[in-house]
Amino acid sequence: MRILQEKRRAILIGLILLITGVPVYANNQFYAFSDLKPGMTGEGYTVFSGTRVEAFPVEVVGLLEGTGSVSHLILIKITGSKARGIAAGMSGSPIYINKKLVGAIGYGFQNADSRYAMVTPIEEMLTLWNETVRAEEKFSFQQGGLPGFKGVAFDSESPDDSWLWAQPVLTPLFISGLSPRARDYLTSTFQGTTFLPSTSDKSRIYPGLTQPWFPLASVSEGKKVSVAPGSLKPGSAITATLVEGDYQVVALGTLTWLDNNKFLGLGHPFLNKGQVEYGIGGASIVDIIDSNVFPFKLGIALPSFGRVLQDRGAGIAGELGILPRMVKVSTEVYDQSLFRTQKYEFTAVNDESLLPGLVLAGLMDAIDRALDRIGPGTATIQFQINGNNIPTVSRENLFYGRDIAAAALKEVGRVLQVIVENEFIQPQITEISTQIKVTPERLSAKLTTVELAKNEFAPGEKVTLMGKILPYRGSATEVPLEIEAPSTPGKWLLLVYGSDYGFTTEKNQEKIEEENFETDYYKSYSSLDEVLKPYLEKPQNNQLVAEVLPIEQGEEFGLEGEDGFEEEKVSGKERKYWTATTPYYLTGEEQILIEVIDMITERDDEGLEKKLVD
Repeated sequence: MRILQEKRRAILIGLILLITGVPVYANNQFYAFSDLKPGMTGEGYTVFSGTRVEAFPVEVVGLLEGTGSVSHLILIKITGSKARGIAAGMSGSPIYINKKLVGAIGYGFQNADSRYAMVTPIEEMLTLWNETVRAEEKFSFQQGGLPGFKGVAFDSESPDDSWLWAQPVLTPLFISGLSPRARDYLTSTFQGTTFLPSTSDKSRIYPGLTQPWFPLASVSEGKKVSVAPGSLKPGSAITATLVEGDYQVVALGTLTWLDNNKFLGLGHPFLNKGQVEYGIGGASIVDIIDSNVFPFKLGIALPSFGRVLQDRGAGIAGELGILPRMVKVSTEVYDQSLFRTQKYEFTAVNDESLLPGLVLAGLMDAIDRALDRIGPGTATIQFQINGNNIPTVSRENLFYGRDIAAAALKEVGRVLQVIVENEFIQPQITEISTQIKVTPERLSAKLTTVELAKNEFAPGEKVTLMGKILPYRGSATEVPLEIEAPSTPGKWLLLVYGSDYGFTTEKNQEKIEEENFETDYYKSYSSLDEVLKPYLEKPQNNQLVAEVLPIEQGEEFGLEGEDGFEEEKVSGKERKYWTATTPYYLTGEEQILIEVIDMITERDDEGLEKKLVD
């Protein structure tokens, strides 16, 4: 009878847990927070070298209770000599008592011995909170603790001396294959994330750490390192992969729990983006590097064999055996001065806020590598963006700049930003490809004058204007361009211009591109195709362009001002361009007032006038 009652009770508890959405697991797997007592001892597990998981002794020092999104935390102390303290990359290391999982190391301290750490209870990790620990939240000791401290504070600034100051155990982003300036560019991509909140807030997360990137060790030739998913166990080193291929960006941490193909890790958020799709792979630890800022594990990232699906306050969660849907990026750079072609490939996480920066950092580095220099030049770039639910975007253009790698990528970066930030669909980008040809020559020219045989035209009359351009350190040359007069009689403004409407300095070119993008954002569009259309139809930088606008529209928007023509302010019908292609990055602008005359009306008026005279 007693056995039957216990079975009924177990079934009832299981039903309650299912109704409330709490995962149900065997009772002997986990050690409940409510059963913990200060003074209990157990083991933590992590990798100190290679891929072998090793144990280190720990002791429960205190139990803390909070009032916010996180209900409980556990203060432990690492004892013994195996681990000298917490190191970056140990977050997620599982803690066991009596062979039952208690939780994962998630936090360390700014103002306490490095052997102390905070453990996120496994109950919290199994549910993966929707919110992270809030700034300025405090946890008071419920049992045990450290003499002289009320509890633990997560304040953005150092609390008073009566509180321990907790911060996430650094989950370092490891990087390989990028030059220093590409790394600097990539840093701006992570500005504002939990990894790198802001320039002024760096010390809040990682005090004294001015460079957020750690070196990623490479596998020496002839030495193969691999981790099969089947060999993973709690304590194994893992990597959350953002970029994989000719350059890599991975976060190094520790596996907390594994159940068939489901896993948990870190014990705190990585980027805290909620539902995500990163890669998950193994890692081989080379060594733990001592540092006066924060010791860290130096590791070798291994290929992905699964995906991270949740990145929340309690850690990361995902599944093995299914690879993430990443964006394939390939580029081919041809240096015309060295007659050399280099190819570069990588895959990047398809995250709207990260993808543009991850792609541009890789492309910039690909150009720098191929040229083996940073400096001026002229580049022709072709790029194509493909996706499952977006139109194929294809574009060719020519750029000149004092830093040609940066100049050549302006347009692909802007178009990619338009796609990922559009308000109509969640883009499923699958592939980005570029072909870039670079010469160190300055192939630029300026439009100096425009010759027009006359200024009065019949409606729809075709006429050829002659644009005179002056190449850099070259001789003046003429570029013919046939245009068609408007069909409506009246006064019109003929605009003839090159790239960027007369802006000749890179600083101003960057400024107008930024302004054009911001203005475009507020236009009235009904689809992504409409948003992309003006970018894809815009004349190329090496084209002489002519268009005709009503004179009142030109006067209204000040087209004759010093700042040149601002295309985004022209409203009304679709714009019509006439273009002639040149081999130069063309700048400069000329404006000519023309008049379209209805010739039939003119003859009627003359005939009437003669009749009156007679």
